[in-house]
Amino acid sequence: MDQSLLKTCLNNEFYNTNKAKLRADIFEDTTKEIYQTIASMHTKFETDISSTDLFSFWKSQNPTSTQSWTDEIKEQIDDIYVAPILNDTVAIDVIENIWRQKIGLDVADLGIKMSEGDASAMDSLVTLIERVSVGYMPDDFAEDVTDDIYELLSVVSNDNRFKFNIETLSRYVFGIARGEFGVIAAYSNVGKTAFAISLCAAPAGFCQQGAKVCYVANEEVAKRTKLRAIQAYTGLTKEEIEFDPQVAAARYSGIKDRLIFADAQGWDIQMLDTYMKKQKMDCLIVDMADKIALTTTFNSGHERLRELYYRLRELAKKHNCAVIGLSQASAEAEGKTRLTPTMLEGSKVGKISETDILFGLGKSDDANNPDDPTRYITVMKNKISGWHGTVLCNLDGKTSRYGV
Repeated sequence: MDQSLLKTCLNNEFYNTNKAKLRADIFEDTTKEIYQTIASMHTKFETDISSTDLFSFWKSQNPTSTQSWTDEIKEQIDDIYVAPILNDTVAIDVIENIWRQKIGLDVADLGIKMSEGDASAMDSLVTLIERVSVGYMPDDFAEDVTDDIYELLSVVSNDNRFKFNIETLSRYVFGIARGEFGVIAAYSNVGKTAFAISLCAAPAGFCQQGAKVCYVANEEVAKRTKLRAIQAYTGLTKEEIEFDPQVAAARYSGIKDRLIFADAQGWDIQMLDTYMKKQKMDCLIVDMADKIALTTTFNSGHERLRELYYRLRELAKKHNCAVIGLSQASAEAEGKTRLTPTMLEGSKVGKISETDILFGLGKSDDANNPDDPTRYITVMKNKISGWHGTVLCNLDGKTSRYGV
């Protein structure tokens, strides 16, 4: 069987058509090495392969092979040459059957690891099932990028972005698009949650622009954050809402169906992925991003955060959704108006490398004016427009609104 299947794989067209389900481990030890050689030759030469070509190439790649192993490979290649030819339809069916069997063994192996307490096995299993659910394997190639110039331009056009509703910011960074990952970093009590809420719910925010926004809260109780969204949209203080809740509810109805809150204490990355798939949102806010769990074990906190931010960015692309994560700045950022990347907590390089846009939110530490509403938004990384710098705005703490 192996020899006939390998003989069919010598045909370049057949190999390229079926390589998505061809794996080295569907062959026995000796023929596995021969298959790997065939795969290398198709990649390099893109032509049909003869038995002489196959042995000569293998020998050139294994100059230190023992004579006994060389003789074994030569014998196997000779057997391939004289093996009966499989009908292409039969060969395809054989490959698919063996492929399914091997995937089943992979799933079973991960299931055993899960039962033995391997925390990373669930993550690997979910990834494997996602990749094979439509018949693909991890080493498949992506589709070619389009040549349509209008489609390429649309990716960077502001027409397809959700505009930031702070004029001093949007003149330099217009907004964020689906598939992009942004981060808002600030020290405690500076107003990062209010900043995210204001971008979504305040006048001319994402929701009024027609976006469906999901706000995942795993630090504060989501009900508290939703009340702040009502304040930001209506412009009413908490006391004014308490005085006439019906008026507040009537005003908030303008966006309530486009701003959805979820309590996410204890969520891991798979739960977030499933939630995004279910909700099909245009924009996701994760407050706090650093607290989303991963099932994989890491040697250090900065390694975990780098992987987490990578996964969040991948979710933005996978679900074609703008993702904004809130992140804690280190104690070094306390009282600073302009944040720098070195002030990020836990992971400096890792967080920065995975973001499309990174905001540092600062405020002055003035003992004579502790309630100073001035906030400083520093664009620390910007793959969207390329601009870097600091803009000023004001925070109305009573309504959770940012403005000029």
